[in-house]
Amino acid sequence: MSILKTIFRYNLILILLLLSTSLWGADLNQYYKTVQNSKEVPDRALNEIFRQETSASKILEAVGSCKDRIQEKYDIFTKAANLALMCGRFDLAQQYFQLAFDANQEAWYSLYMSAALLYEQGEFELPYLKFRVVQEKAQAPLKDKARAMGGAVLLSQGKSEAGIKQLAACIATSSDDGVLYLVYDIASAFSLSEIKDAAAKKLKAGGFEARLASEKAAFPITPSRIFLSSDYSGTTISKAVESQSRTSTQAEQDASVRRPVAIQVGSFGSETNAKNMEKKLKVLGLKPAVNTVKSGDKTLYKVSIPVDANMDVNNTVLLLKDNGIESYYVF
Repeated sequence: MSILKTIFRYNLILILLLLSTSLWGADLNQYYKTVQNSKEVPDRALNEIFRQETSASKILEAVGSCKDRIQEKYDIFTKAANLALMCGRFDLAQQYFQLAFDANQEAWYSLYMSAALLYEQGEFELPYLKFRVVQEKAQAPLKDKARAMGGAVLLSQGKSEAGIKQLAACIATSSDDGVLYLVYDIASAFSLSEIKDAAAKKLKAGGFEARLASEKAAFPITPSRIFLSSDYSGTTISKAVESQSRTSTQAEQDASVRRPVAIQVGSFGSETNAKNMEKKLKVLGLKPAVNTVKSGDKTLYKVSIPVDANMDVNNTVLLLKDNGIESYYVF
């Protein structure tokens, strides 16, 4: 008799689980129908889709399908921007950060991220203008980060003196470790040993030596450098994206995370320096390319390593780091 009771109990639990699962699925389907209905305000449905859905691409598609009807634009566009970052879709993240700023023109972090992601995609003029606005309008430490990133843009354009001046000003005026780490990363990327040492000295004086040794995030923006907002703590999507990054199939990875087209090693105002870096990379068994870029009256020589289908990108970056060469991805 006790065995029959046990079987009945387990069957009842199974039925309840199946019933709750079907109801959850029905609710999620209903939220998608609300989003698709052009006469509905989609905000509540979108928030539930963010909370329950485990497919990043479905969430982003849902937001994109009704973005003109959203009322709480800042909140939802910010969530969409962070989600796009989680998936490595920098172009889409940039668009949503800009939309979030358009909805709330005192949201300086959104404008800063829009500029940073434009710069990550190889643009200079527009990001610099945006960084200048953030520098003038925002409070510290964000204004100092914007000044540092503006310096990085100037360096990328071959305006070395102006870029170095901005980085030095950040070190002089800011004690925020996030600002100093950013300056340290930029100086490393552009081989500015004096600026790098000055940032490191100030960090060590503040008691951050251990963190400086352990945190070597790539510059300027990669998923490892993005700190996600609390919007995703405890939600199914954060767990799903984390799980996908470890165990998803290659097809799933291709759908949610873009593969870089190149590994950028450096931008030089001197062709000789660029050629020297090219030789150094060839010694390591790599196949670098040097591209000449005109920016106003300046000529910039960009050294990169094209990514092909057979390249192990992570191991290549580690090889570069082991040989003291800073790098970042180009998408």
